[in-house]
Amino acid sequence: MTKELRALLQKLDNAKQEARSLLAEDKVTEAKEKMDEVRTLQAKVDLQRELEETEARGLGGRELNDDGNVEERDMKELEQEYTGIVLRGIRRRPISEEMRSVVYEYEKRAVMNEGNTNPPIPEGDVGIIVPQDIQTRINELMRDWNDISQYVTIENVSTLSGSRVLETDADMTPFADMDEYGAIKETDNPNFTSISYKVKSRAGFLPLTNDLLADNDANLIGYITNWIARKATHTRNVHIIKLLKTLTPKTLADLKAINTVLNVDLDPAISRSSVILTNQDGFNWLDNQVDGMGRPILMDDITQPGRKLFKGRPIAVMSNRNLPSDGTKAPLIIGNLKQFMVLFNRRFFELASTKEGGDAWRRNTTEMRTIMRDDYVKWDTAAAVYGQLDITPTP
Repeated sequence: MTKELRALLQKLDNAKQEARSLLAEDKVTEAKEKMDEVRTLQAKVDLQRELEETEARGLGGRELNDDGNVEERDMKELEQEYTGIVLRGIRRRPISEEMRSVVYEYEKRAVMNEGNTNPPIPEGDVGIIVPQDIQTRINELMRDWNDISQYVTIENVSTLSGSRVLETDADMTPFADMDEYGAIKETDNPNFTSISYKVKSRAGFLPLTNDLLADNDANLIGYITNWIARKATHTRNVHIIKLLKTLTPKTLADLKAINTVLNVDLDPAISRSSVILTNQDGFNWLDNQVDGMGRPILMDDITQPGRKLFKGRPIAVMSNRNLPSDGTKAPLIIGNLKQFMVLFNRRFFELASTKEGGDAWRRNTTEMRTIMRDDYVKWDTAAAVYGQLDITPTP
């Protein structure tokens, strides 16, 4: 956004405030004259914005930065402005016309707003996306909260529904022999399957106390980021596990049964790239198994301290509370989850806040609502086995 556009937006905002004041004082004639000025300024703003967008598409004479990227420095500055507006909206402070323009510009450039026009933003509201830098922190925190979506295929989408065509694993015939100067025979074709998705909205709200809202920006961002990360992680984990539980369970009595899954039940290519997902009970049983020499079966993963490997396959551990055992049988899911399912993710979290709705008015707090949008679809059901490990204590 140029200085010229900022100046026009400021004049427009001031003119609107003056028109409201005149109307409140029953000075109708003066208010009408001021509204003529507002309309003129609005037309100038629209033209100036269109001019800047046209120049931006043609680089507008700006110099490239060291990396050859025209917009990188501008985008960082825009990101900072946008973050400040988001926090201002959460605190229910007024959002000026200039700030609305920043929101529009940011979402158009950073999110590719899918052709939407600039939506109206009520005073003090923030029905807009979480800034990208905070999105990155949320994703990093989600890994720390044991987000098992890191083991599945994630497809970022920009539409509410659609489909993807993916190649399926199927038997194939070898290339046919041919004589010198002989005709090449037609070979079999790869098999494809169409996967449809329909993104669903998943939301929750968080009451924010006035003390927290009065705190500095860093503490407010940290609190909100941590809350979104925990809720998003739990939401994803629940839906991934729900999809895994649609598989026919297989009883695993001992280590030999686990070996059979890896050696026989799964295709060798799937087996080599598999992960083992279990809960605390299942991990405790595996961690206490030893070979004939008394050495632990599980090995340390030197690339990620604290993580264990079983025959080179990483083990992902969830809490018993989120992935409970069934009596003396603990869940032990083995397979390549990236081949088993696709998580269609509509990329961004969205925030909105209110201090009038819900219980916020009665509690003298501000409620912040977060929305995430995704869908979970099976792809290759032969890529995973839902095992039930017998953890009955040995006498």
